[in-house]
Amino acid sequence: MRRDGSVSAEVFPHFVGCGRSGTTLFRNIFDAHSRLAVTHEAHFIGPMAKQRARYETTGGFDEEAFVTDLFRDSNFRRQGLDEDSVRKVLDSSRPRTYADAVRAVFSLYAREQGKELYGDKTPGSVSHIELIATLFPESKFVHIIRDGRAVALSYLERPEWGPRTMAEAANHWKSRVSRGREAGRDLGPDRYIEARYEELVEDPESVTRKLCAFLGLEFEEPMLDFHKRGREFISETKDPEAFKNLAKPVGGELRDWAEEISESDLSLFDAIAGDHLRDLGYEVLAPSPSISTRVRVAGAAIAWQGKRLMSVLPSRGKESSDVAEPGREAG
Repeated sequence: MRRDGSVSAEVFPHFVGCGRSGTTLFRNIFDAHSRLAVTHEAHFIGPMAKQRARYETTGGFDEEAFVTDLFRDSNFRRQGLDEDSVRKVLDSSRPRTYADAVRAVFSLYAREQGKELYGDKTPGSVSHIELIATLFPESKFVHIIRDGRAVALSYLERPEWGPRTMAEAANHWKSRVSRGREAGRDLGPDRYIEARYEELVEDPESVTRKLCAFLGLEFEEPMLDFHKRGREFISETKDPEAFKNLAKPVGGELRDWAEEISESDLSLFDAIAGDHLRDLGYEVLAPSPSISTRVRVAGAAIAWQGKRLMSVLPSRGKESSDVAEPGREAG
């Protein structure tokens, strides 16, 4: 039992991955567990951890700075926690470290949902796995992976969320997937697992049972009935149309991206990220890249590196999570 009255976390699950990979679907399934409350893209854990020296001062933990930064982040505000309640739980728990403060806040979130365990679904945390794993020894990571071409198609239909071209989408997917897998190899199978979106759609119970075992949770049948609360979740999102399928049961046909993406764009995606598709066991259909495709790839690589550089440069007036995670990702 912690000083704030919360039950010590047995496990702190993080559902991570490239956006548009089904992370929200996985989140809603596990949020339907009777013991586990999963936040929807709290975002702040990794970015604020990088500036934890601001809070962990020689004079003690600076709760005021922590709360100020926390509520400056619009992603955190969407979790529905009241600032006064957060201040009270911090006052009572007297955190010594950033990790202590995060645990206190997440424990509050879980209690408000009538649950004892907490987790987070933030796709962008795939870029902070090493840091989060170090600060939270109880953390475990579920890396959700989906065929990159389906991810790209989904991104391009809603360009306000991220990549706006096939080349950008391919580079983004490749970067996120490779970063997560590299971190996972270092963590090992006790703390990192990969889950395929396609396998969840094909056999939701088997995949859910496997992940429950990994997280040390009992499988519960109502987890697969998450869609019964889907309309409530959808109504609270900024873009209900993007999450409309969450009001339906898992299952059915996978989207046929091969029929919707042009041959030239398929060739471009393969030229950029084909090796990653093959490593993951996805079938590659594109023909060998033409000279024009190779030119597009070279240009895209230069543009992508420039975009990545700009995304990490400090910018006055931006929220802490915006600097580290440019653009809001939907899962």
